[in-house]
Amino acid sequence: MMGPAAMLPLLLTLASAVQTEVEPAWRGLVVVLAPVAEDAVTRNALARISGELAAAPFRTIMTPIDANADVMAQVETAGQELSAVAAFAIVRDAEPSPDRVTIWVSNRVTHTTTMHRMQVQGADVDRAAARLAIEAVELVRASLAGLWPSVEPPPPTTPVAEAVTQPAPRSPVLGLAAGASVWQDMSGAPAMLAPFVALTFGNAEWLGVRLMASGMGTGADVSTPSGSVRIERSMASVGLVRLFRPQRVVQPILSVAAGIHYLFAHGSSLPPLPAYDSNAISGLASASAGAAFALGPRLSLVVEAEVLFYWPSYIIRTNGADAVRFDRPTLFAHAGLLATF
Repeated sequence: MMGPAAMLPLLLTLASAVQTEVEPAWRGLVVVLAPVAEDAVTRNALARISGELAAAPFRTIMTPIDANADVMAQVETAGQELSAVAAFAIVRDAEPSPDRVTIWVSNRVTHTTTMHRMQVQGADVDRAAARLAIEAVELVRASLAGLWPSVEPPPPTTPVAEAVTQPAPRSPVLGLAAGASVWQDMSGAPAMLAPFVALTFGNAEWLGVRLMASGMGTGADVSTPSGSVRIERSMASVGLVRLFRPQRVVQPILSVAAGIHYLFAHGSSLPPLPAYDSNAISGLASASAGAAFALGPRLSLVVEAEVLFYWPSYIIRTNGADAVRFDRPTLFAHAGLLATF
């Protein structure tokens, strides 16, 4: 039999082996910021993510996130006193849709912050949580590439990660368009060219309010056997505009509007009849369709065709004879550049 003194080294060796299995070599500490009011999808996803981090292995601690403070600042400062290697948070956005969540990851080694937005439908909690967890783990894995184990699972089907150093840009709430337009009456009046400007308020991806004006153009001259007429016109309208597929290069546009139309006519008659000036203002209604072609994140080329209807109609006469009639719809086509802010 072995004596107590002889068994002591063997016992120390076994205790050291057990301790090595119980306490693995941690790769670092990760702070998980959890919302105070967790929903089922977020809570399930956080549990899955914590398990993935523990298997890496990372030590994790959970801390609440302040909904009234800046999320990015909290992610970048959480766990500083504990020398955390990273911190991440999952935040459900209030706007533009509560079904959209933002995943934030801060790498304390490289001093970079990464975010990713995705749509989450909460009808199937397990499926939504699994999808959210996969996206979050891949984002953490990419951010902590230098610390994560070298053996990695296959990438997700929709890997999208964007490194940022400032808060994500908000949706555009103001659009300014300017360009050239052409007026062509279906009643046979001469075509006219004029500049136009349009200002859109609100998010046109849903429904925006657009103010448009056009005028001070080339005008048109009409000659008759009894004299000639110089015609100039302008318009101003306010309406609703809808932009479709805002994330694509080609974005269809539909709008309706109402406003006023101004017509000025300067006539010269054969002697002895004097020259004359006349003007008229009437209401108009319009409907348009077109497309925006994205040139960059905030700049697009816009082309639209608009049909204008007037009340009342116009008839310009010289010496009792009809010179020009404006009693049918007008095609108002315009193209220009649109900048969003």
